[in-house]
Amino acid sequence: MMFQMPGESYQGTPPPLKADGQMLRERLQEHVRMLADEIGERHYWQPERLHAAADYIARTFREAGHKPIRHRVPAWDQEFHNIEVQLPHDGVANEILVIGAHYDTVRGTPGADDNASGVAVLLELARLLRDTELGRSVRLVAFANEEAPFFGSAAMGSLHYARQARERGDDIVGMISLEMVGYYSDEPDSQSYPPLLGHFYPDRGNFIAFVSNLRSRGLVRQTIQAFREHADVPSEGLAAPELIPDILRSDHWAFQQMGYPAIMLTDTANFRNPAYHGPHDTPDRLDYETMARLTAALAHAVETMSQR
Repeated sequence: MMFQMPGESYQGTPPPLKADGQMLRERLQEHVRMLADEIGERHYWQPERLHAAADYIARTFREAGHKPIRHRVPAWDQEFHNIEVQLPHDGVANEILVIGAHYDTVRGTPGADDNASGVAVLLELARLLRDTELGRSVRLVAFANEEAPFFGSAAMGSLHYARQARERGDDIVGMISLEMVGYYSDEPDSQSYPPLLGHFYPDRGNFIAFVSNLRSRGLVRQTIQAFREHADVPSEGLAAPELIPDILRSDHWAFQQMGYPAIMLTDTANFRNPAYHGPHDTPDRLDYETMARLTAALAHAVETMSQR
């Protein structure tokens, strides 16, 4: 396993949000409210809501100045869509960085943290990076059908996307999956871990985790280093063998299956959030100020990574 990461995790009390940070916090909160409150649980058995979520994502991408592309994802007797925007760039045209988040939920949950939080950050990255000079192609993708029963199947949106990318010969140099990024706690013992990992990490769930398998260890180190250069959010990193199945629980797994380096950014899901996959995963439980700090730092990190 690889526990040591470049750079230093942020420590101390961050300064108050400035005006632009406050506006970012409000936008993130509104995205989560729309997805988790207005639309609610969204999945194969509530197809009209899953389509409504896709429409909201596409509309928000357009309002940010982009031209979203819909990619068909067949799922049994229905059809859903991945929603993608490609950011303009002036650098190496064939090198691609993908940032994604799934927008479906499991049955019985409004899915505020899982995964309206990741989608909200994705949408705001589209706005923040709109006029940024990028040295690589950056694609932002909202994926359908990450949750059971589709995880690992041909109907999983990210696997469908990654498989087509491999067939086209796309040179994806890295994929970052935003998987539950909204729940934080400074309370002692608010963070748990898979067996043995707790010996190496904090007992307070106030950090964002950067997680990969060993094959993607270079990407996880590169990403967390770029993030820490700008972040006032604590961060921890891990590259581990796939014998620990919890490191595979998101859309980055699909890209790893296709041979691409891929990592997950996460608040660690059920290892921290007691409302995981339940009816109480609601917007009022999330920390939008930390989400705003995370989003701003991640936008800077993407810009940095696009130049390397």
